[in-house]
Amino acid sequence: MKYTLLLMLLASFSSIFSQEKEYIVTNSNDTIYGEVIRGTNWLNTSKVIFKIKGEEGKKSKVNPSEVKTIRSIKGLDGDCYITTIYGERFIKRIIEGRIKVYQLVDGTIFYVSKDDSDIVSTDIGWFFAGNKAHSQIRPLLEDNAEILKEFDTLRGNQKNIMHIIEKYNKAEKKAINGTLDH
Repeated sequence: MKYTLLLMLLASFSSIFSQEKEYIVTNSNDTIYGEVIRGTNWLNTSKVIFKIKGEEGKKSKVNPSEVKTIRSIKGLDGDCYITTIYGERFIKRIIEGRIKVYQLVDGTIFYVSKDDSDIVSTDIGWFFAGNKAHSQIRPLLEDNAEILKEFDTLRGNQKNIMHIIEKYNKAEKKAINGTLDH
């Protein structure tokens, strides 16, 4: 009995720690484990690059056109998921849920996706584009009348849009969990 309990504890600890690895998933669904390192392209300092340091210590540059997902835990970008846009630039997922929000790793441009559709650019972060950003996000909220009504009363600035998207995602999660309970 004691040995069974000990084995169960060891198995649960090993599964917890195994999930804490950084990795890259390629477009061909290969997973490469290793330390994810963010760097600077010295020929074009506005462009962020990523490298992965494999278990054998070898570093390899990550080509954005070959990447589906980067799982970073301890790097400069913190605990996050990074993907690519247009096969050229890295974007970091900053809001998770039915509506996902991404931000350009090396800038302030935002992107959105609903229900894992194509990721599209928005004007959320632009100072004078409040009305345009509001009109770009509004269709994503139309299936929740209560959230949409509140959204229509707010100015289309970054803070308000992010707040409403998070509120929408929480409401959607609650609705899904409520239907699963019944």
